[in-house]
Amino acid sequence: MPAVPPVSRQQAVQAIEEQFTLDKPLLESLSARFQELYDYGLANHGAEMQMIPSFVTGVPTGTEKGTYLALDLGGTNLRVCEVALDGNGTFTIKQEKYKVSDQLKTGPVNDLFNYMATSIDNFLTDFGTTSTEDVLHLGFTFSFPVEQSAIDRGHLIHWTKGFNCPDAPGKDVVQLLQDALDRKHIKVKCSALVNDTVGALLAHAYAAKGALISAIFGTGTNGAYLEDIRKIKKLKTAEGSISHMVVNTEWGGFDDERKALPVTIFDNKVDRESIRPRNHIFEKMISGMYLGEVARCVLLHLIDQLVLFQGFSSKLLNTQYGFDTAYMSAIEADKEDATSTSSPTRTVLVATMGIKEEHISAEDIETVRTVCRIVGTRAARLSAVAIAATMVQTGNVQSTGPNDDGVKVGMDGSVIEYYPHFEERMRGALRELIGEEGEKRVKIGLAKDGSGVGAALGALQAAKQLASGHRVEV
Repeated sequence: MPAVPPVSRQQAVQAIEEQFTLDKPLLESLSARFQELYDYGLANHGAEMQMIPSFVTGVPTGTEKGTYLALDLGGTNLRVCEVALDGNGTFTIKQEKYKVSDQLKTGPVNDLFNYMATSIDNFLTDFGTTSTEDVLHLGFTFSFPVEQSAIDRGHLIHWTKGFNCPDAPGKDVVQLLQDALDRKHIKVKCSALVNDTVGALLAHAYAAKGALISAIFGTGTNGAYLEDIRKIKKLKTAEGSISHMVVNTEWGGFDDERKALPVTIFDNKVDRESIRPRNHIFEKMISGMYLGEVARCVLLHLIDQLVLFQGFSSKLLNTQYGFDTAYMSAIEADKEDATSTSSPTRTVLVATMGIKEEHISAEDIETVRTVCRIVGTRAARLSAVAIAATMVQTGNVQSTGPNDDGVKVGMDGSVIEYYPHFEERMRGALRELIGEEGEKRVKIGLAKDGSGVGAALGALQAAKQLASGHRVEV
């Protein structure tokens, strides 16, 4: 049998580029699919894009004043914050972290919530409060899957992130916290349960004097936006004076059926070997947790084709998640000549990844940069699909007149904040999807601390809704 003819470096890289390229027709078909799944999720429970109603029926305007607490339980630490809003889009914040032991994470749920109440009490004792109210309102960011049925009611579906209190699933986490506070006679009312993506929207709306969309492009990806309540078909109580509600899209689950996404062999490998295969493939193509892993799989493929590093790899490059997305950022920011012995790309490959210097040519440096650009560009262009689809969904592509100040989008996360060229590539795809005028309307700002400031603003919105009688529940 004749030997398989070797591929050239150019052919190998071109074949990869073709798999990762998203042209305009493909972007448009993805945007149309987003629309379909938005509508389906707004009408049906248990959809892959869950479209979870937040029961927050408005966003801040930046004029709000008052002092609110926030409690953020997401992992090893519990964070307590006091946010003092001063009415012109700015605030001051005091905060403290408290360690959550492994024993608390897996013991009786009352122990965990008693500890949280004690932490709030300690915080108020140590730092005092600027509030003059009898009772302090608190927003609770609880970063675990919950079935929310009112702004201050949500039942835990199941634990993640190493938590496993066995008697908690099915219980209302707001009630658990309130009971613990009441047992200790702490004058704090847990008045809002806030997802961090919803919190990012509230935080940005306060700082930017209004906002329509929030998007997280960090370790994971998700978005929230203000939806017309008539479109949220699965909410049976939509009527009367309430016109809009913030929806947490859970868009990381977009197209898990893979009807539209161009999933490559590299994405399939990353997904198959991940903790939750066949789940959140869109997130795995975009987010900081996975981009380095996708790039690593591409680099190994080129090594196996003998067109990179003379066919040599390294222990770290052969290790799952051994090539961090932060290394891609460093490589994408590298402007030095490929022949330079001190370029950031070469430093990552030799000093960090442990590839031998003698195996790396100037062409290899160029190839590695190209791979990072290909993977990073696709992520930015896919991100644009989510933003464009949300603008179409809310009827905000065209200007509404001379006083229209565009679409304010609060973004958070390490990828949007630190990954080179991410925003400009995203904007390039937005121009293809919604035209130049539409893209110009997108006003991106960093929405900082949705789980702290945003949760406090959730408590504020809850108090507003209660005062005006606009309470929605199912």
